[in-house]
Amino acid sequence: MNPTRDRLRDSQLGAIGMMIMIWLAIVVLFGLTAIDAGSIAFTKFRLADVASSASTQAANAFRSSPDVATACQAAQTSIAADDASAKLTKRGCVVDARTGVVTITVRKEAKTIIAGRLGFTKRFTRVTATETNGPTTL
Repeated sequence: MNPTRDRLRDSQLGAIGMMIMIWLAIVVLFGLTAIDAGSIAFTKFRLADVASSASTQAANAFRSSPDVATACQAAQTSIAADDASAKLTKRGCVVDARTGVVTITVRKEAKTIIAGRLGFTKRFTRVTATETNGPTTL
């Protein structure tokens, strides 16, 4: 004879089991949300680094030969070398011919567990980063 079982009816035991299942589901959902948020943040920081490196490379290329196409090609090469899944946006390479300053905008889809599969959160997985740099002084 189980004293706990004697005190609780079957319907109460079922309610307790259901409450435990609901709490477990909530904990799992919060865990997945935290993992997705971390993945999006990491992608954002990594993409900013890629854009910064590409804008510096493009500015240095523009200083060597003042040609916008050459500078943008140098940026594209830098992006491909740093992160093959990152892409230069349509207007992602802007060169100020007067100052030699280059602005690079790149985009990437963050790898997530659930955010990329839900319609109302999918927009958060599309990450962009814009960086502006001039040529190095060395």
